Amino acid sequence: MKKSLHYVVLFICANLFAQEREIDSLEHLLVTTNKEQDSLRLNVLIELGYNYYLSNSDKSLPVFDDAILLAKNLGNKKRLARAYQYKGHRYSSKGLDSLAMQMYNQAISIYDDLGLKGRKARAIYNKGLVYFNQSDYKNAISNTKEAYLAFKEVSDSVLMAKMLNSIALNYMYLSDYPSALSKYFEALIIHRRLNDTVSNGFAAVNANIGLQYTRLEKFDKAIEYNKIALEIYETTKYQYGLANCLTNIGNAYDYLNKPQKAITNYNKAYKIMSALGNNYGMASAITNIGIANIALKDYTTALNYFKQSKPIYEALNNSNNLAIVHDHMGICYLNLDKNLIEAKKNFETSLVYAKKASSLNLQVNALESLTQTHYKLGNYKKAYNLIDEALVLKDSFNSVEKKEELARLEEKYKYQNEKTILESQFERERLTAKEKVEHQEHIIDLAIFGGGSLFLLVVGGMFFYRKKREIDFNLKVADTELKALRAQMDPHFLFNSLNSINSYIIKNDTEAATNYLTKFARLIRKTLESSSEKEVILRDDIEILKNYLDIEQKRLDNSFTYSIEIQEDIDVNNTLIPPLILQPFIENSIWHGISKMERDGHIKLEFKKDDDMLFCAVDDNGLGRSQSQIKDKETKSIGVRLTKNRIDILNAQRKTKGSMKIIDKAKGVRVEVKLPLNLAY
Repeated sequence: MKKSLHYVVLFICANLFAQEREIDSLEHLLVTTNKEQDSLRLNVLIELGYNYYLSNSDKSLPVFDDAILLAKNLGNKKRLARAYQYKGHRYSSKGLDSLAMQMYNQAISIYDDLGLKGRKARAIYNKGLVYFNQSDYKNAISNTKEAYLAFKEVSDSVLMAKMLNSIALNYMYLSDYPSALSKYFEALIIHRRLNDTVSNGFAAVNANIGLQYTRLEKFDKAIEYNKIALEIYETTKYQYGLANCLTNIGNAYDYLNKPQKAITNYNKAYKIMSALGNNYGMASAITNIGIANIALKDYTTALNYFKQSKPIYEALNNSNNLAIVHDHMGICYLNLDKNLIEAKKNFETSLVYAKKASSLNLQVNALESLTQTHYKLGNYKKAYNLIDEALVLKDSFNSVEKKEELARLEEKYKYQNEKTILESQFERERLTAKEKVEHQEHIIDLAIFGGGSLFLLVVGGMFFYRKKREIDFNLKVADTELKALRAQMDPHFLFNSLNSINSYIIKNDTEAATNYLTKFARLIRKTLESSSEKEVILRDDIEILKNYLDIEQKRLDNSFTYSIEIQEDIDVNNTLIPPLILQPFIENSIWHGISKMERDGHIKLEFKKDDDMLFCAVDDNGLGRSQSQIKDKETKSIGVRLTKNRIDILNAQRKTKGSMKIIDKAKGVRVEVKLPLNLAY
């Protein structure tokens, strides 16, 4: 998995457009204000300092100091708190987090004394942003949730949506993807209910959802959401947002193995962040350019970029990005001069920072890198332990259960979004009809309007009913596919495979252990990759099945053989198939037929065209169902039922006649599956 560093969109209560005219006006007003107008002078100082901050000028700090001193002399606590808060913004933008925290705490204390809940909530949220920049996501969530509850109490929906976006972002960095997606969708629903779909706030949520889908390796959805955000930012001329989207689009190109296009976008983002004086943004762009150069195999250039960004992240105390930088520095050392010791040192440092940031996916990245390094150093047992730890961590945030939860959240949001849009349209139509009735009340009888409203209600009800049926069908699709994925990799197989590897290590058979571990790791990776796709290339699916058969063959001391027959006119590089749809039947052949024979077992896989259908078969010479125990039959029925559901869904979606047939032979079982023939292009 690539480990690109993404830009995220958090809300700063600031407008970053050109402030020159406003500053000129305020500077003139400050010069012409006399000492008898101290209250006016205080207001001018605060506004001038704030505009300096927006234009990224260090002139803001002495202006805020003057404002703080004057506010204290006048006893104006409200303005004093505002000056502290704005000064905190400037410190935060310069990466001076401890000073920013001092300013925010001063402001919070004053707002609390004055009973200004809304202003206090904003300052608490600002503290959350500082925690986020420090990769302290748990404290960031705690502060932002506190701010959210305060805004909810005063019914400020816009700021509620902003807080939800921020909470979601922190969950995403903690690899809690279901919680993140849930909060993002809540924020989008609020924006839609407010009919606020062209604002920077709405764009920010879409951009961050794009990041979420990038992490889930659903790049089509990632691009879709980022394009929504990009269009809004171009309209509002919000430079910071534009830089974010350029980076995120660059990430997409990077994942699609187009590093030069990625670098072009990263350079544009860097130029914008440099103009804004945003150190964090500049460091992020530099880091991403380095990662893209790794894809180009220019490790020297990549390493130079990482060495530029590392001290910036160290000054910002950003553990998350330091984990990414050290991991990629290790990759460079691994490839430059095979400096395994320096590579190992950087991977270990990456793991320390990943744990400090509580980022599970970055811990997995570091563990996988360390596994590779220890393997090359000949530390096979250490490599085995590390990959085992990585698999456990990966399962904790990439499990089938979490994928199922994500799928349900998506369907729930689609339904709520459609409902919100329809309710809004219905309300507008109702109001329009009402206005027409009032305007022509002497011409049109009110009863007609009542009938018209009833008609709208009936039509709306029918529409909702159809949408509900559509959502229910989509949920059935998601539920069936995810249950099928759960059945595709038996936990006993994983346990037995790890035990087999451990057995080879104990016997000091390093060659066998290495061979087995390589095949096992490749199988797990390929299975996880295919699990997010509705269809995969036939060649890739066959490769996974071969890998699975090789592992089981070795585990059972080569007590069986297998063959794969593919009709000549099938293009395996262009034909699509639902991922691992044959795997449960192969598993049944091995566990309930072949494994109970001492030797001479054989499994044959067949793929051929049958008119406009793809014919697949799994044929074994095992004991057969008649000699299997009842428990075995019940186990097999689960895979049969799930596969039948998957075929039924394909038939409903494509109006085809796919089928599945189980044939009991004199010796063994044959399973035949017919699927609609679908080509990639």
